[in-house]
Parts: sequence; C-alpha cells; structure tokens
Amino acid sequence: MLGDGKSVVLSFDDGPAPLAALESILQTLEENEIKAEFYVVGEEVRRYPGAASMIVAQGHDIQNHSWSHANLATETKPNVRWELEQTQDIIRESTGVTPTKIRPPYGSGGFRGNLDPELVEVAEQLSLTIVTWDIDTEDWKAPQGLGPGKISNIESQFAQQPRRQLFNVLMHVQAGTARDLPSFISQLREWGFAIAEP
Repeated sequence: MLGDGKSVVLSFDDGPAPLAALESILQTLEENEIKAEFYVVGEEVRRYPGAASMIVAQGHDIQNHSWSHANLATETKPNVRWELEQTQDIIRESTGVTPTKIRPPYGSGGFRGNLDPELVEVAEQLSLTIVTWDIDTEDWKAPQGLGPGKISNIESQFAQQPRRQLFNVLMHVQAGTARDLPSFISQLREWGFAIAEP
C-alpha cells in the first residue's frame, strides 16, 4: 500500500481568512483528532486576530508565511526582514505564540539547492527554520479543492518519493479545500498513511 509505515503532516497556507473556510477546516481536524500546521499571512492576522487565536487554542501550530504574501526571493533584504519581523510580532501579539518556521510564499527561495541567501540570513537572525512541502495538492487551481483529478495527481506525487517516510502535504485555507477535507483525510487513511503531529 502507498502509505504503509509512512506518515503525513497536514499544512495550510494563507490563513487565517476566509473565516468560514478556516472554521470548517478546524472542525474537520477536531473531528478526526488531527493536529496541523497553519502558515498565516501577517496582514490577515492583523485583521482577524481572533481567528489566529482559534488556531492556537485548538492545539495547532501557527507559523510565518510573510506579511503580505510577497515573493521573498525577489525582495531586498530590508523588505524580507520587515515581512518576517512584522509577521512574527503580530502572531505573538495575537496568540502569545512565537513562530519557529517560515514557509516562503510560492516556496520562493525556500527549496534546497535554490535557497535565497537574504531569506536564509534573515530567517537565521529571527530563529526561523525555512520549510517548504513534499506534496502539493494544487487545491487552489480550478476547480478549487481536492476533487478526483487532484487526488490522482497527489497519489502519483507520493509514488514518486518511495523512500520518504514523512510527507508535508500543502493545502490552503479556502472554501473548496474545507469542503473536500473530510474525504481527503479518509483517502489518506485508505492509502495507509498515519497522520502525524507537526
């Protein structure tokens, strides 16, 4: 079986808005007793601090996804610093938690072999580990969500990495993903994956 002896961590980018999608995702995770990671956008946390607190209150990890969803690989070092620092501050202020990871928007400058030196330097100064993902669900592409077409693509991504034991699965806080998450979780379990805590 595809997932025999292997685990996945579920992660969600771009929150905490839209709130209806976030609430639905949190409810599905709670019903399935799953802890996930949320990489949030600073300016959205500023608008919806209560939503950021809700993520933490339910036992999930909250992490840095930049302030304005900027392409950090093309930004100047002062801008990269500003994007990450502001986000650290607003998350700490809103939730009492200090993020330990940065997932750069679009993965830009974050993949091994293609690391952006300015991002690396700023992340180090802020004690942030740069992370990306192993499985891209492409849930944001039309039709949005985790429908049958996406599932077969996800299945082949797993199959292409036979040696990997733990996979970080990238999703987004959006309506289509919220709708399809329960069936996607069932699918992962059917494939034999354990769902690990971040």
